[in-house]
Amino acid sequence: MDEQGKIDENLYSRMMGAYGVEAVGKLVKLRIFISGLRGVGIEIAKNLILSGPSVVCLHDDGLSQLTDMSCNFYLQKNHIGQQTRAEACLSNLTELNPYCKVYVHKGQITPELLNNFDVVVITDEYRQDRLIEINEYCRQNQKGFIYSGMLGLYGFTFVDFGEKHNIFDTNGEEPRNSIVVGVTTDNNDCIVTVHEDKRHGFQTGDYVTFREVQGMIELNDQVFKIEERSPFTFKLITDKDVTQFSRYIREGIVEQVKMPVTMQFKSLKDSLQHPYALNKNELDNCDWEKFGRPEQLHLAFVGLLEFFKQTGNLPQLNSENDAQKLFQIVKDSNDKNKQMDVEQVLRVEEIEESLIKNVALYSRAQISPLASFWGGIVAQEIVKFTGKYTPLRQWLHYECFEALPEDQNVNRSPLNSQYDDYVSIFGRDYFQKIAQAKTFLVGAGALGCEYLKMFALMGLGVENGGITVTDDDQIEMSNLNRQFLFRKDNIGQSKSECAGNAAKKMNPSLNVKALKERVAPENERIFNDQFWESLDFIVNAVDNVKARLFVDGRCVWYGRPLFESGTLGTKCNSQVVLPRLTQSYGDSVDPPEESIPLCTLKNFPYQIEHTIQWARDYFEGVFVEGPNDCAKFVENQKGYLEKITKELKNKPGMLRGKLEIIQKLVQAYNQNSYESCVELAMHMFQEIFHNQIQQLLYSFPLDHKTESGQPFWSGPKRPPQPAVFDINDETHFMFVQATANIYAHIFGLKYCEDKDYIRKISQVVKLEEFKPKKLLQSQMIKELSNTKIVAKNHMNTIEFEKDDPTNWHIDQVSAVSNLRARNYKIKEISKFKVKIIAGKIIPALATTTAMIVGAVGIEIIKHILQKPLNKMKNAFMNLALPLWIFSEPDPPIKAKDKEYDPILMGKVKAIPPGFTTWDKLFVKGPMTIDQLKKYFNEKYQVEISIMSVGKVCLYNSYQSDSAQRLKMDVTEAVVKIGGIKIPDYKKFLELEICAETISDEPCDVIMPTIKYAMK
Repeated sequence: MDEQGKIDENLYSRMMGAYGVEAVGKLVKLRIFISGLRGVGIEIAKNLILSGPSVVCLHDDGLSQLTDMSCNFYLQKNHIGQQTRAEACLSNLTELNPYCKVYVHKGQITPELLNNFDVVVITDEYRQDRLIEINEYCRQNQKGFIYSGMLGLYGFTFVDFGEKHNIFDTNGEEPRNSIVVGVTTDNNDCIVTVHEDKRHGFQTGDYVTFREVQGMIELNDQVFKIEERSPFTFKLITDKDVTQFSRYIREGIVEQVKMPVTMQFKSLKDSLQHPYALNKNELDNCDWEKFGRPEQLHLAFVGLLEFFKQTGNLPQLNSENDAQKLFQIVKDSNDKNKQMDVEQVLRVEEIEESLIKNVALYSRAQISPLASFWGGIVAQEIVKFTGKYTPLRQWLHYECFEALPEDQNVNRSPLNSQYDDYVSIFGRDYFQKIAQAKTFLVGAGALGCEYLKMFALMGLGVENGGITVTDDDQIEMSNLNRQFLFRKDNIGQSKSECAGNAAKKMNPSLNVKALKERVAPENERIFNDQFWESLDFIVNAVDNVKARLFVDGRCVWYGRPLFESGTLGTKCNSQVVLPRLTQSYGDSVDPPEESIPLCTLKNFPYQIEHTIQWARDYFEGVFVEGPNDCAKFVENQKGYLEKITKELKNKPGMLRGKLEIIQKLVQAYNQNSYESCVELAMHMFQEIFHNQIQQLLYSFPLDHKTESGQPFWSGPKRPPQPAVFDINDETHFMFVQATANIYAHIFGLKYCEDKDYIRKISQVVKLEEFKPKKLLQSQMIKELSNTKIVAKNHMNTIEFEKDDPTNWHIDQVSAVSNLRARNYKIKEISKFKVKIIAGKIIPALATTTAMIVGAVGIEIIKHILQKPLNKMKNAFMNLALPLWIFSEPDPPIKAKDKEYDPILMGKVKAIPPGFTTWDKLFVKGPMTIDQLKKYFNEKYQVEISIMSVGKVCLYNSYQSDSAQRLKMDVTEAVVKIGGIKIPDYKKFLELEICAETISDEPCDVIMPTIKYAMK
């Protein structure tokens, strides 16, 4: 928060989009203590400080060591042996967020110290008695306690929020709502039916409330528990005699109610013995191919604490003796537990010896991918202390020992470098491979920053390899709370260049080349054949499907591995795309967003999303397209009117709309005063919130019936109510001021902040009463033709910009959205929520980003080690629930013969059988089209009927000039027919064909893309 106690919405907008205003209001007051700043600790601190709590206190009295640089991105070689980890990291962590106070505590952790904080986080601590002591103090004083650590390829987190933790939102999802179309009370069962346009989405046990129900008013403003009956019906669970309710007549909105939940936690002492949370009979499992693994890991961890108690240290790296000792401790403990009550202790049938030994062998090593993974999880658990989302109950144990080299006898002797922890796990050969790897990182935003940090710590490309990173975007204020490589003085600069420079500061040996070009067809001269073929793998860090699909398509074409990831608030996923082994990203793309029907937007909105979309469209029409059209009109009145009349001859509604806007703008533009802008704004208010509503009710009166005799205004069709302008209404005033100020900017005038002055102007403006429209377009054109332009100011044009609080854009869209909602009795929302929806802002969190990047990092290591497919993992996670799912990637989809294809309307044959998107038919040119046809005729027994490159049809047997085209060289045809200049660097053409089999019963065929070598 700033000095006035206000939350900086520009900085935190993406986070607020995920958490909501209530949770962020609590978060910015939190005081956090973090002990231990190796891998997990530094990641927790970074993610948390970006989130903006009030205070973060750092504690780590250990001197910085060379191996700490494998996972702590703020340590430099000059810190080694000279400064504690906490002291060395303080300045960089402080720079992350000016609203968060960050300081270092030296010395013992005492009750007096802990009393200053709301949540206590302990990492890198294995003294069991000390951990229990701190946990007990936290429980007795209502402090949150989180304990986490990373031990090689294994890690854990424990959460304890005390005897009584209140949660106001368990999952972070927006409450669902539906339109009620029927309520029955037969047999004392109150059954509610919702409109068939949309499933209600409720589940048994949910709570709902009603409003606007006519007739059965007993439902309104009451909260009921429900039982799901079908996707469109549910039963109210109530003690009331529903047969005594009034008869349901019509209408009504049912909305989900989020009820508070209280959760009880066990102490660390009790949970070490018996780790299952209250009312649970298992530990959370991230990978169901490893069923029972969390229990084994918990026993290993408890054994590790005992090992530490006996020796004062964790097991030595790669020490078989220490590994055997830990195994014996765990085995003896489990044998002892078998003699005890199953309700008091954890026990398993048989201890997995290799698993326990792997925990011991690498327990002293810490690597960046898993530090990132666990740091994201723990930072999110801290946020949950606010009551937002469901905390972890209570242990999470996870390992990825499948990433170990297949040959366990690899050379793991240290290099005496910052990469030794990686070498101790994966071996020297692995490090040589990753140091020489060449990768392409697409995007330098939130994901890209995390990847570059991780690559720097892993040593990716530090010898003969390298990283090419590209991003065509510039840094904005809203980026700073999750794109942690950027600072305030970087605003306006290139993301890729700043991120690359920041990563090189973390590791000066890093070879980074930063580009500012978008990866798109128009930049093929940069991202050409030679570029793609030089890469070992590609990492996608983009935020839209179109970019993902393009990069995926290039990887499929060039046969290159792709590591894909994405986030949405607390949700994230990753996908490993390996040539010929897995599906590509494009094989399983998400369905498109649901669009809102035009009639709903224009006349019959029933959700706030409808009015917001209408407001955005309106903004585009009157502030973007309108001034553009008006500027063209001012430049050439006669020519513009002739052109637009001709172009929109068959679209009279669109023509009329454009003419009306131009007419109003020209009038205000000629007056060249702020007063004219206010007058224009008020007339616009009258038109859209009063006159248009009156026009609709004139066409469809409240008692209007459909052809079947049913009320027209029923179901989703909500009868609107015209607004009467009142300058003293806050939202009315916001509309006028925002609209007038935007037009003032367009007309080259100054903004006005003086509310009294605007009110004074409004008092002399006369608003026209509604009259059904009858003005002819010809009359409007005539009036415009005779208009004389007297204004001299240049007319500015604008684009909608959601992140500039000084331009009045969001104020205007918010006012329109809520005023239109008021017309239709739809619940209004805050300006910030309008900004999130209208700006299509993707909720984004540093926590989720760090976690998924860490998960991908492990998969990159596996790929470098050439692990088999059954060792690779895709991931889906939702930190709100919380939920982690790791699974083996799906194999590529194989093309199959079909007896009947509904698109081609007949039998279809796949040639070659079972081909996938990875397969290409390589053809060595040069050839004529006829030669290519004969080649396919002889090799595949098919007859080509159509041949194309991109959007250019080179040959179509059904066209009259097909015979002449047969003689053309394929490359020549692309140049002449398509008008495409083929650059020298391009070696191949991507040919697509339509063909059918040569047989007595010919049928259509589907074939892979042809990779045609031009030379």
